[in-house]
Amino acid sequence: MINFIGSNLRLIRLFHGLSLADLGERVSVSKQFLSRIENGAESVTDSLECALVAELNVLPDFFYHVDPNPIADEQCHFRRQLTTKVVLRQEARARGEILKRLVGVLDEHVELPKYQVAEADPSFAESIERATEKFRSTFGLGLGPLSNVTRIAENAGAAVMKVRGLACEIDAISFATKRPIIALNDTDRSACRERFGIAHELGHFSLHIGILTGDRLTEAQANHFASALLMPRTTFVRECPLAIRGSRLNWPGLSELKLRWGVSKAAILFRGKQLGAFSDEQVRAGYIGLHRHGEAIQESEDRLMISEEPEVIVDGLKVMRDHFGIPTAAIAREMRVQPGLLDSLLPLPLIARTENILAFRR
Repeated sequence: MINFIGSNLRLIRLFHGLSLADLGERVSVSKQFLSRIENGAESVTDSLECALVAELNVLPDFFYHVDPNPIADEQCHFRRQLTTKVVLRQEARARGEILKRLVGVLDEHVELPKYQVAEADPSFAESIERATEKFRSTFGLGLGPLSNVTRIAENAGAAVMKVRGLACEIDAISFATKRPIIALNDTDRSACRERFGIAHELGHFSLHIGILTGDRLTEAQANHFASALLMPRTTFVRECPLAIRGSRLNWPGLSELKLRWGVSKAAILFRGKQLGAFSDEQVRAGYIGLHRHGEAIQESEDRLMISEEPEVIVDGLKVMRDHFGIPTAAIAREMRVQPGLLDSLLPLPLIARTENILAFRR
């Protein structure tokens, strides 16, 4: 008989953003007692289990289910600020973990795209450049601007979804599991920032298999992959002169490049310098100008750009409902959670679109 699994309690507690003290107060036990339960040093009474089920929006089986595919630290990647607090990273990981379980249920019922991101060596800049060129070639993307990075990631086999509850410091979290997961922050982010974040996570999937990430080196490598994927060197470098007038930056030209390539002006400056198209002085002046005009995070053209919407998970849920007669409530039961927990994870309405319905298993 499987005993109460304390790590499952910790997972769902962090999912809800609760400290031991917070949860202890809600179920009338001490934080020390809850800590011992999570560490396997205390058993759980029936009355306490009922209180935890009600408070944490799960089914009793949730606490007794052994995950057959636990996530190792080196499989978890954050698109975040390096100074993000540990507890916020833990809460984000817990939300990504529950999303992974949802995708696992979908994978059992619908035919999701095959995963096709090739592994590459992160040690050299040239190998990163070639990895992005191979990626574009594999999917027939050419060397121009990418119209929809989210759809490209989904076609490559990643499950992408905007989720609620990620800290503002975290743009995305991804899991390099058998079915890779990219969980995006659902709070207002510019389309450019979201596109770069997805490309960044694809970089981790390609470059950092079995490598613990989060340090400056691995983040820089993933950023290089994202830059090269979004702005391929052979074509983008030829357009960089549009952003130069004489020896100075041409801001209207920089804005035109942004709208054409779907990347931020800051990313254009970085990539242009990387390719030798902009001087250090021009890039420095550009960064100063962005800060001076209040565009360090949100740029003026962002309002003109439409955010990309993930499709695979939403359409997969619709296939399950319409073709298999499996409603979202039944999916929640397979995940051993209550339907309300999915409402707290995924933006609503959950199943609002009908285009691009996935092929399903007969």
